[in-house]
Amino acid sequence: MASKNLFSGILLAKDPFALDGIRKLFAEYGVELHRAQAAAEVDEWVRGRRLDLALCDYDVPGAPDLECLQANTKWRGISMVLVSGRQARYMRGKRIHFTVAKPFNLDVLAKGLRASYTSMATYRFAAYRHALALKPLAGTLQHRGLQRALSHTSIANLSQTGLCLAGPEPLPQGGTVSVNFSLPESEDLLHLIGTIIWSDASGKSGVRFNRVSADQQKRLQQSLKARMPWNLGFLAPPE
Repeated sequence: MASKNLFSGILLAKDPFALDGIRKLFAEYGVELHRAQAAAEVDEWVRGRRLDLALCDYDVPGAPDLECLQANTKWRGISMVLVSGRQARYMRGKRIHFTVAKPFNLDVLAKGLRASYTSMATYRFAAYRHALALKPLAGTLQHRGLQRALSHTSIANLSQTGLCLAGPEPLPQGGTVSVNFSLPESEDLLHLIGTIIWSDASGKSGVRFNRVSADQQKRLQQSLKARMPWNLGFLAPPE
């Protein structure tokens, strides 16, 4: 049995077909599955929450236009699609990892989950935010052609893919942040550049790294792996 709520997923369904059975199946793989009532709700969840998987019925109005299914999406989760024969022709060029023909059964869904489990776990491991209280040695913000130093700002959490800055005011979304800091309990110095993807009135701002050298990525991964909670090291699907 997988760890409870290790992953988070969303289901866009035309009908509440065997919803309890699907939720129980996903729970066996540690996926807490939420149900969306409309395509717009899926887009809202993908933009504003951590999601590892999206299961979408392609017959639902708006499903083919979901942001998470487009080839240029920045979302890195797993996309599974329930599709009928008449909709298959509209899937060309989409970012879809697994398709399940309708009508379907739970055994077929289980095969897709087993096939996608390692990818979900690997990305979840990389994106896990470790709570910290680090003071950057230096930091700058570039936005709309202007550059300024980041003062009275700390790193509230850190992952292999980004970090959260806490300061006296929210930083502008779309701005570019450059920070120098030492890894926790280490003298290793990192210089990372990222884009601000969210901010709120509390003064916290989320940064996604733009580019990380292979050497810095290795040191960051090793440092954070040593801090990883034991239950997030579970990379194998249940039997």
